[in-house]
Amino acid sequence: MRRIQIKRDRQPSMAHDSVEEHLAELAELVAQAEALGVDLWPETKPARPWAKFALASFMIIMIVSWVSKAMVRFANL
Repeated sequence: MRRIQIKRDRQPSMAHDSVEEHLAELAELVAQAEALGVDLWPETKPARPWAKFALASFMIIMIVSWVSKAMVRFANL
């Protein structure tokens, strides 16, 4: 079996002397991304409640199952 070696010698370095320099670089990157047509802040998607309905129905099925198991257990004593 081959082992993959990962180099972990990269140390985080401070490339900027101030926050302003860092913000200027970020502004430049954002400008380049927008020039290339990348949408950095897309509109939020509309809410879709299907996950809530799926979770609620699953929970109802599980609770009914547990209650029926308990009722059968106590009925067969």
